[in-house]
Amino acid sequence: MPASSNQDNQNSQSSNEKRTGSRRNALLRVAATVLLVIGICGCGYVVWEQYHEYKSLQRMQGAEVPKNPVAVEEKELPDNPIDFSALWGKNVESYAWLYIPGAEINAPIQQSALDDSFYLKHDQDGNYSPVGCAFTQLANSQDFSDPVTVIYGHNVDGIFATLHYFEDAEFFKQNDTFYVYTPGHILTYEVVSAYEYDGRHILNSFDFDRTSVREEYFESVLNPNSVVRNVREGVELDSDSKIVQLSTCTFTHPHSPTVRYLVTGVLVDDQETK
Repeated sequence: MPASSNQDNQNSQSSNEKRTGSRRNALLRVAATVLLVIGICGCGYVVWEQYHEYKSLQRMQGAEVPKNPVAVEEKELPDNPIDFSALWGKNVESYAWLYIPGAEINAPIQQSALDDSFYLKHDQDGNYSPVGCAFTQLANSQDFSDPVTVIYGHNVDGIFATLHYFEDAEFFKQNDTFYVYTPGHILTYEVVSAYEYDGRHILNSFDFDRTSVREEYFESVLNPNSVVRNVREGVELDSDSKIVQLSTCTFTHPHSPTVRYLVTGVLVDDQETK
């Protein structure tokens, strides 16, 4: 009996070892299968990534590259028709040029650094002349940035006599533009009104730094209290407008300081030049 019992124990132990080995082998096969699947998936992902990277590279290589993608085309500035260097060679106080096509006014503008009345009796070269020339006073800047710039000239041929052409309604209607040239700029003005005005000094009589004063004065420019007047319809001025007033004597009161004839233009374009 003892011998038989030992034999049974050995058989049972052997059977258990076989079952354990079988389970271990099964687990190893499952693990190997899982690792194989993971490997296959990993390889597939790598291949998929490489494929899409390749296609993206193909699209980039086939795309048309824009020419000069960051270059900005710059427009060449036009020439300034006035040779200011030549002007300054004759008179350093020549700082601008006035051109009124219809009125045939085409002349430099002066500004004396010492005497506001100097150019009443001196020509554009600074020589004595009873007819003077076109000029502004020190109250005005030379870049025409003031709300109101007044250019003076005698009512004589070759200076401002032809401003009175604007008294004619048809001439006023047909001639709506004048130009002021400065170094580096062409300023274009639309003629908005032309009328007789009292002889007060405009720049000394109004504080144009005040918005309300500008607005009130501009209203009078568009609605002048004068029998002699022409006003362009549809024009508006606001507190930011910049006007030039061309001032001369009248034919009816040629020597009277109490009556002036004003042709007024508003700045509508500032063209930069060389």
